[in-house]
Amino acid sequence: MIRTRTHARRLAAAAVTVVLAATGGALTALPATAAPLAAQEERETSVPYPKGYAELLGGGTAGFFTTLQYEVSWTSYATGLTKKLPLVPGQGYAIGVSDVVVATADGTASLTEARELTLHDVASGAQPYTVDLDALAEDGEQYLYRGAVGRTLVVAVKKADGTVEGRLVTAGPDGPTWRPVTGLPADHRGFRVEHTTAGSAVLVVVAGPEGAVRYTRSVLDVPSGAVTDDFPRENANNSSPVSVSATHAAWPDPADPSHVAVAARGTGGTGPVRRTAVAAYHPYALLDGWLVHGSITRPSTNTSGGSPLRAERADGTGEPVRVLDTMGWLVPGPDGSLLARGGSVEHGEGLYRITVGADGLPVAELVASTGEPTVLVYGGADVPASIDLDRVKGADFRWKLAGRTLNTRVTITRTDGPRSEEPVVIRDLGPMGSDAVGFRWNGEDFGTPGRPAEAGTYTWTFEADQFNHLNEVRATGTFTVRRTPGPHDFDGNGAPELLVRDAGGRARALDLVPDPAAGVPTAPREAVFGTGWQAFDRLESVGDVAGTRLADVVARDTSGVLWLYQGAGDLAQPLRPRVRVGGGWNAYDRLAGGSDLTGDGRADLVATDKTGVLWLYPATGNAGAPFSARKRIGGGWGIYNEIAATGNIGGAGSGDLVARDTAGVLWLYLGKGDGTFAARTRIGAGWGGFRDLVGIGDADGDGRADLLAGDGYQVSHYRGTGDWKAPFAAGRRTELTTGHDQLF
Repeated sequence: MIRTRTHARRLAAAAVTVVLAATGGALTALPATAAPLAAQEERETSVPYPKGYAELLGGGTAGFFTTLQYEVSWTSYATGLTKKLPLVPGQGYAIGVSDVVVATADGTASLTEARELTLHDVASGAQPYTVDLDALAEDGEQYLYRGAVGRTLVVAVKKADGTVEGRLVTAGPDGPTWRPVTGLPADHRGFRVEHTTAGSAVLVVVAGPEGAVRYTRSVLDVPSGAVTDDFPRENANNSSPVSVSATHAAWPDPADPSHVAVAARGTGGTGPVRRTAVAAYHPYALLDGWLVHGSITRPSTNTSGGSPLRAERADGTGEPVRVLDTMGWLVPGPDGSLLARGGSVEHGEGLYRITVGADGLPVAELVASTGEPTVLVYGGADVPASIDLDRVKGADFRWKLAGRTLNTRVTITRTDGPRSEEPVVIRDLGPMGSDAVGFRWNGEDFGTPGRPAEAGTYTWTFEADQFNHLNEVRATGTFTVRRTPGPHDFDGNGAPELLVRDAGGRARALDLVPDPAAGVPTAPREAVFGTGWQAFDRLESVGDVAGTRLADVVARDTSGVLWLYQGAGDLAQPLRPRVRVGGGWNAYDRLAGGSDLTGDGRADLVATDKTGVLWLYPATGNAGAPFSARKRIGGGWGIYNEIAATGNIGGAGSGDLVARDTAGVLWLYLGKGDGTFAARTRIGAGWGGFRDLVGIGDADGDGRADLLAGDGYQVSHYRGTGDWKAPFAAGRRTELTTGHDQLF
């Protein structure tokens, strides 16, 4: 059972209502050991503890000290007001069991090297009190700071004859005064302060001649100035965590430094030493005859951890007591108490004062609250059910949480692709406001930055682990991504794919994304999606003719049969199995598709026969019969050896065509929207060096349709300008190399 009590006022634990119906999320039930949300009654407090991972430094009877992002603050118990201390980066300071801060006054980073020290009594608001150690010295003495207990400085004084004295310096109204430390060994050679608590300091004392040096861990009672206990110590190495109470002392066991040893005071260091199972590398402290301990793992680490705060009797008798459900920092408090940053399921997260109750057992009292519950509370998902990327550039993904988390993650999986999608796990979600974690999504593919996300249905699974493992949250939901596919968009991500066929009949899809630095498209991913394509003598990407909103491909075999391959919505397998359109298509020597020539919103197909007549095949949107009866547009097209449907590049709202004559001149035919064209416009000469012209759509992300031209080895990009008089900017070579592959 956890023994806690509230302060004078009932103290707050933030309650977040669990709302799932509106978001489609499903919440995993809380564990049976966790208090239900309704049991965490609404409370209030005027004493706040900083949210986040503010470290507890110490505190006195009037307030407590914390540090967050290198700023040290003191908060008053009486008013709840917080003061930031006037400390500068690099300045040495010490905080103990009081409302006083000792800091260097001469710019020195180390207190032990400083010659002037300033005492800040934060609670009183009095002017800082400066102690000049050199001004205290007489007859060749040297004062060396060793520690502080409240307003009393513990100093070692090196005398002119080489001996060392211990003195206690107190700030008085007429200047600092001092009194001696008694009880140190007559042959002692110096000491340092290892630990301070209310009214006491633990000294590491060095005594004896060279070759026979003795080390002791000695307890200094500051009110009397006397050393009252001496416990043997093997050496005077660096400080290790120790603790002392009125009745006991605890330190890392010399025989096993990873565990704590405890001994009773008043035995002169000769009494029995109890070796405990408490880990010395986790926080521990003595509370009268109790050893209070726990473990803590910082959120920045990758290891799991966090634990309750427990107490066991220093002599090992009786049963351990659970003091708090969670713990963060543990420091000595005033009047022999302890201060702990932690939490209980009943009272929430904050600062607790731990004392011994009337029944002799440790009890925790909440004295400052973060306003957060100790049990991790899930408040629902704020994820849009539908995201139309034609209208917005992205969306916020938020999952509401109250409580401290060790880690958070969300797994996102596309569910309606033609193949099993690899889930994408996004870890360590950042804060999204004060009550949620998540991220801002910019419409990119979740697994491939820089690539637009594919349209379709996705599932999300959100998981959060409690910092102290009291609870774990798991919720699921779905969302739909919508966007209008482009004329060469086979995977539904809004960006085009360039299809190529090599001489061996292998087909590949190059996933084009804009390269802002180069101003041309690049292909960071590609996929081989089939073989045997050498059976076709004509291949053409024709846009959406079958009604799926994705681009389709038509292929004519050597016997003149035309086949339809519908877009599948996946880069790895961009096309569905073929459907037979019909025979007799060997009457045509050129095919071009991808432009809406009739104004019905569907891309159409045109074909030139061997007599130079141009025929229009309007798309139907029906995969079984994708084209209606052909219509004659005009004659004289035999002068062209390449035609390409470019979509709307002239700005008139309908699809257009470009055609190259045998002299290498490129001509633009602006569509009128009724299946006919305006008179041709000369674009430019010098196009005879290209083997393939592909109206690729918007390949560079500027919103205008572009043209790709392949010379049998490398691909050039012609950016659309939106001006029908000069529809393309000068060509620029890309990094897309296709060898002798055919582009379609």
